[in-house]
Amino acid sequence: MKRIHLFEIEDQSWCPGSIRDSVTDFLQYIVRIFNLYDPIVSLLWEAIAREGRPSRVIDLCAGGVTWLAIIDKMKFANGGLDMSVTLTDLYPNVEAFRSAKARYPNDFEVCADSIDAANVSVDLQGFRTLFSSFHHFTPDLARSILQNAVDRREGIAVFESTQRHILLIVYMLFTPLLVWVLTPWIRPFRWSRLIFTYLIPVVPFVVLFDGVVSCLRTYSVAELQEIVATLNAPEYRWKIGLKRVGFLPVGVTYLIGYPSDNHTGEADEKFEP
Repeated sequence: MKRIHLFEIEDQSWCPGSIRDSVTDFLQYIVRIFNLYDPIVSLLWEAIAREGRPSRVIDLCAGGVTWLAIIDKMKFANGGLDMSVTLTDLYPNVEAFRSAKARYPNDFEVCADSIDAANVSVDLQGFRTLFSSFHHFTPDLARSILQNAVDRREGIAVFESTQRHILLIVYMLFTPLLVWVLTPWIRPFRWSRLIFTYLIPVVPFVVLFDGVVSCLRTYSVAELQEIVATLNAPEYRWKIGLKRVGFLPVGVTYLIGYPSDNHTGEADEKFEP
């Protein structure tokens, strides 16, 4: 199935913040209750731990805060990891960011400014992560995001839980039902979420529409390899692959890059079937 770069409603500047935040809150709730990113915890831990010191992570396109689903596992995996995560986005879901910090005051920092993932402020130094967001960018923008990290000599990790697979597209057709069932338990609580879910069902529609489009836009392992091959990054090493979930034909696509002075000898590119 060829990649199709359609538009997602939540990406648009005209999308009301209340709708965008309700959608991202739902998506991150799904990530947490189904532990969608558990398969890549060890990969991410190894990448961040290369620094060998207290680490600062800059989470780009943080949305409803995917890091909430893995922060405990990252902190205590392999004997622990001294780190903090700064939450950023082009359209920051500040209420979700502050809710995460309230739960983990020593682990999260809130950036309320609009941060462009392709041109990160020089003040935001640290290992970069992008969860469920890289597919939002055209190949040129995706390349710019990676090149910006390389130019600043920062490590970067990209993870996607969607793929261009019929199984996931069929699953997306049932997401409106999940929105209606799970909305009362999603936090932080928003009256607008209830209104635009039950009275005016905009949120279920956007979740369905954007979910299908996300699958169609997600980069394959081969496409990520092609993007990396065009970077000016002679001193960087890359891991690119797919961590499958059990016996399912789908899983988490990952791309991890870091400066070669932290390199320990594995292959530049890696695919895990």
